[in-house]
Amino acid sequence: MSPLAAFAAGALSFLSPCLLPLIPSYLSFIGGISCRELSEGKYSRPAVLGKTLLFVLGFGLVFTALGALFSAAGGLLGEATGWINSAAGLVVALLGLNFTFDFWKLLDMERRFHLRAAPAGASGSLLLGMAFAAGWTPCVGPILASILFLAGSRGRLGQGVLLLALYSLGLGFPFLLAGLFFARFTRQSARLKPHLDKIRIASGLFLVLIGLAMLLGRLQGLGGFLASLARALETWGKAHSQASRWLFGLPLFLPALGTGLFYARRVAGQGRMLFLPLPLSLTFIFLLLAALILSGAVDAPRLIAAWFSFQGL
Repeated sequence: MSPLAAFAAGALSFLSPCLLPLIPSYLSFIGGISCRELSEGKYSRPAVLGKTLLFVLGFGLVFTALGALFSAAGGLLGEATGWINSAAGLVVALLGLNFTFDFWKLLDMERRFHLRAAPAGASGSLLLGMAFAAGWTPCVGPILASILFLAGSRGRLGQGVLLLALYSLGLGFPFLLAGLFFARFTRQSARLKPHLDKIRIASGLFLVLIGLAMLLGRLQGLGGFLASLARALETWGKAHSQASRWLFGLPLFLPALGTGLFYARRVAGQGRMLFLPLPLSLTFIFLLLAALILSGAVDAPRLIAAWFSFQGL
C-alpha cells in the first residue's frame, strides 16, 4: 500500500488549496508566456511541455534525494525500527490533524523568494523545479513530510527512493496535463475552487489514516494481505484462464465506448472531423488493452498479482 499512498499523496499535494490556484502562474512563469496566451492556446505545446517536464524533473530530483536521505537514516538506526515507526506514525497523524484543523500555527510559517523573470533555457526550468521543491508551503509540507517519514520508517534506500519518486509522479503528472490542456484545466480548476476546503479536510484525514496505520503497524499487515490476495488471484487465473480473459478484458470496452461516444458527439456538434488527442488516445489505449487481454497476450491476473505483491526494491 505504501507506493499507492505515496502517489495519492502527490496528487493531493497538487490539489492543495494554496497550490492549485497558483498553477496557471507557475505554468506562465515556466513557459515565459502570459496566462492569456495559455488560455487562448496561442503557444507552442511541445515547448511548454518540455519546460514543464524539466520543472517536474527538478522537484522530483530533490524529493527523491530527500527520500534516499530519510530511508538511509532510518536504516542506520536498525534495531530501533519499531520505535521509529511509532514515532513517525504519531507525527504523521498530528500533521494530518493540523492540516484539517490548523491548530499548530508554527507550521503556517513560510519563507519565499521571488524571481522577476524565469531562468532561461532547459537548465533554468530544471533549477526552477528544484527551487520549488525547496520552498515548501504550509499546504504541501505536511503531506510531503509524511511520505518522508514513511520512507524513513522503512529503512531501505531503494524503497525510500521509490516512494518519493512516486510522490513526485503524483504531483508532476497533473502539472504536465495542465500544461497540455491549459484552457480545459482552467475551467475545471474553477469548478474545484468551492470544494477546496473539502479537499483539505480529506487530505488531512488521509494523513491521519496513514499515521495511525504506521503507529499500529498495520501498513505491513496490509502488505501481507495484498501478497496473499495476489497468490490467490494468480492461482485462480491459471485454473480459469478463459474466464479471467473475459472478466478483465470485457470491462475495458466500457471506457473505450465512453471516450469514443464523447469524440463522436463533438464531431457531430462541429459538423466536421476533429483532432482531439485525449479522447482518441484513451479510446485506442483501452481498445488495445482489451484486445491484448482477450487474446491472452497479456495475463491480467498475473500482472495484477505482481503489482499487489510488489513491496519495493
